[in-house]
Amino acid sequence: MKQVHESSVEPKRVAGSKGWVDLFDILTEPLILGVRVIPPHSEIPTRKHAHSEAQVTYVLSGKPKITNTRITLQLQPGDFVVLGPNEEHYVYLRKAKSACLK
Repeated sequence: MKQVHESSVEPKRVAGSKGWVDLFDILTEPLILGVRVIPPHSEIPTRKHAHSEAQVTYVLSGKPKITNTRITLQLQPGDFVVLGPNEEHYVYLRKAKSACLK
């Protein structure tokens, strides 16, 4: 068992093709678990990407879109997205509000 307080998680800022995303990861294996904060008008990362770990995304605020090679989903607060290992994906946000993904 492990307890992690948000104040102990150092953010990592990653530039996108537009804007950036702040990553607050507390777990990266065997599953990616953390919070993503995306400012308005951002497209992150700079390209579609994939990783060997599965990823579960939960939208806390904002209305980002997420796409893989086949489907684009318009997300809203309360939505979960489950990405399998090695599934390419890309998140973008074009509205005036920022998004917070967990």
